[in-house]
Amino acid sequence: MMFNFVVKRLWFFLISGILILISVVALGVFGLKPGIDFGSGSITTLSFEQEVDQNELEQELAILDYTGDVERNPQGDFLIRTVELTIDEKAKLKESLMARFGTITEKGFENVAPVIARETARIAAIAVAVAAVGILLYVTWAFRRMPSPLHYGTCAIIALLHDVLVTLGTFAIIGELWRWEINLMF
Repeated sequence: MMFNFVVKRLWFFLISGILILISVVALGVFGLKPGIDFGSGSITTLSFEQEVDQNELEQELAILDYTGDVERNPQGDFLIRTVELTIDEKAKLKESLMARFGTITEKGFENVAPVIARETARIAAIAVAVAAVGILLYVTWAFRRMPSPLHYGTCAIIALLHDVLVTLGTFAIIGELWRWEINLMF
């Protein structure tokens, strides 16, 4: 059974336009939630010997004047995201939490300076631009025997931009609903 896409193309253009509109609105309203790779800061993964409530931990961090997010991973550990911490600041935070909650096991610590985060974002943008130019050149070369081969390459880049925009919009919505962040793996 064959489906005639050309006859129904206006419907597909309409669906595509609606998806792009939703994506642009989502990006404008919610934006993307940058992970530590792009936003800088520290993520400390801690495991407590006794049961600790996430709200109590958030309140204690506020009392200690550490602003940031606290999440619980599926293993029951807490991921504490703060501004960039030095080794001394991290040790002080751990000691303060030990005094309040008891024995703590540090399972991980990631620290990204603002300079590194900006550089990472810049390099990622350059990589995307170089890839787009490479695709344009390759498709133009691959269709060199066709009339107007540059049109094929341009259409490939437009299709790529459409897919990227819809994906970014989807992640803006997911980031708002479930606090997903984008990082280098994204």
